Amino acid sequence: MSVSPGPGMPSASLFVNLLSALFIPFVFGETEIRFAGQTEFVVNETSTTVIRLVIERIGEPANVTAIVSLYGEDTGDFFDTYAAAFIPAGETNRTVYIAVCDDDIPEPDETFIFLLSLQKPSANVKLGWPRTVTVTILSNDNAFGIISFDMPPSITVREPRGRNESVPLTLIREKGTYGMVTVTFEVEGGPNPPEEDLSPVKGNISFPPGIAIVVYNLTVLDDEVG
Repeated sequence: MSVSPGPGMPSASLFVNLLSALFIPFVFGETEIRFAGQTEFVVNETSTTVIRLVIERIGEPANVTAIVSLYGEDTGDFFDTYAAAFIPAGETNRTVYIAVCDDDIPEPDETFIFLLSLQKPSANVKLGWPRTVTVTILSNDNAFGIISFDMPPSITVREPRGRNESVPLTLIREKGTYGMVTVTFEVEGGPNPPEEDLSPVKGNISFPPGIAIVVYNLTVLDDEVG
């Protein structure tokens, strides 16, 4: 005598397949290592900035040593770019700490990747996901510069007759020179409206990437007013 499942009832083979899918990792005794918790960090470059990375083991208990290492070039932005974490069979996680190095070098935003790996890979221990951590250190130490005039605070010029004359204004970008930086200016003061004597009276002055000095020419107008 055979018994068929009624309408809407799952078959016994379906239950077997589901149970197999659920228990496959444990039947074969697999152990998985991965990052747990936060894996993307945006931090400031300070002497107290420390990044906390949690490594966890799931599956079959086992003694495992995990490695966290910086991917790519060591630019000196971290005190340590390598850390080892031993997770004994009786525990499930370990925490490693990556300290940011606070230097005096102007730098733009920088993004780094730390990779998780196994000290001794084996058939029963594998890497899970996530296995990478991204750390972005925000621009610091005035990476885009400090803009100021590099000239005397007071300049005296004679109003030209029959022609216009240019007065060079020198601006300097100190410290960092990263990126395009634009400053605005506006001329104020005088007994008469400034546009009668100078041109332009407002506008923008830009520093291209890597440029520390810009000379901007302001035009003195012959307004033919005695």
